[in-house]
Amino acid sequence: KAVVSTQSTGAQKMIEQKQVAELALLPYKDAKELLYGLYTENFLELQELHRTPDFSPLRTFYLFHAPLEKLRQKLLSTCYKAVFNLMEVRKRNLNENSRLVEKSLRADAAVLQATQKGIPPDQLEDILTRSEKQQLAGCMRLVKTLDLGEISVVDTILALTHFGTTQIS
Repeated sequence: KAVVSTQSTGAQKMIEQKQVAELALLPYKDAKELLYGLYTENFLELQELHRTPDFSPLRTFYLFHAPLEKLRQKLLSTCYKAVFNLMEVRKRNLNENSRLVEKSLRADAAVLQATQKGIPPDQLEDILTRSEKQQLAGCMRLVKTLDLGEISVVDTILALTHFGTTQIS
């Protein structure tokens, strides 16, 4: 029972708050809050249909529409910002722990050199202290999590890019 309006670009499906609440199986109040949140973030467009000439909000239909191309562009922009932020956090984390990372690399090189000379690694002194090992493990866990997040966002970017090349009907 969605209201349809036509524009020069073609047919545009519009829907009321009540219909959104029913379709999403949400209470009317929650649906209203979500719709207006999406509207204020420019994810939705709003059209007002006044039933009376006095323009009373109580006697006005509020119809919402999601313009797909505009929405795709906004989501792409948000994804690009997210990738940039993930890269910045990773860079900052590695810079803050650069001394520890370099020390770990030196320790790994020493262990590799010792094993090539036939010295068992357990006979070597630990270059990193226990707290440094824990701090390095936390740093590497965060880097791994950020990498996985970046991969996920890049997958979303690819999907949105592909979505833009297919025919929207």
